[in-house]
Amino acid sequence: METVITFKNVWFRYDSRQDWTLREINLTLCEGEWLTIVGGNGSGKSTLVQLINGLLQPTLGEVSVYGKNTCNHRNLWNIRRNVGMVFPNAENQIVGMTVWEDTSFGLYNIGFSPKQAEFRCRSVLQLLGLDELKDRPPYFLSGGEKQKLAIAGVLAMEPKVIIVDESTSMLDTQSARHIHEIMSELHRNRFTLIQVTHEVEEIFTADRLVVMQKGKIRFDGTPQEAMVNSCVFSDSGLLPPFSVRMRDFAKQIGLNLPTTNEFEFGDE
Repeated sequence: METVITFKNVWFRYDSRQDWTLREINLTLCEGEWLTIVGGNGSGKSTLVQLINGLLQPTLGEVSVYGKNTCNHRNLWNIRRNVGMVFPNAENQIVGMTVWEDTSFGLYNIGFSPKQAEFRCRSVLQLLGLDELKDRPPYFLSGGEKQKLAIAGVLAMEPKVIIVDESTSMLDTQSARHIHEIMSELHRNRFTLIQVTHEVEEIFTADRLVVMQKGKIRFDGTPQEAMVNSCVFSDSGLLPPFSVRMRDFAKQIGLNLPTTNEFEFGDE
């Protein structure tokens, strides 16, 4: 598979007087992968993804997207067309007076005609279940609907890579489940997905898991591999997934349960 994103010995800090936010990051992501990044507060996970589309540039090392270095400002337009980002607070991304206007905003900015924009936006809003709300002002939407609108604005631009940064952190369980289902559908349609979350129960649908701790990658592998050793989570300041905690508790009382058959997101 084609290599999409490469980090080569990347270090980053916001100020030369501060400590390093990211340390010695080496990471490669291939086309079609779903990568989930977890870590405690201050672990550097959001900083890492902002380096991907050039919102930040590495202090040391190199980040490249489809072979284009993010430190070269001539590459940024192309990189940002290929990498769409959904931020934690959807309201910060909403700029239109209606759902339709907000979804089409980016398309008009890159020269789409009204007819071209209409075709693209209609299919995106249908996919996300927002087509019946297309004339509604965004401030009348629920939290989950606003998050879907933020995703719609990104999808309308047809990026190859979608970064979803803490998209479910401020949502109720039902809305969070729906957003996760949308991400699963995008993955089935071969989008490359990068999910940032502190909710370890969301990791099981990913192809790959990265656990961050104090600006470094502590673990890089499959979610199933991480479950074998609960210290991967606890040493990084995270509560291990429920299934892992139950397995460890069972071992403490003399029951030897298998390490596989993990629960999927939202299962009870």
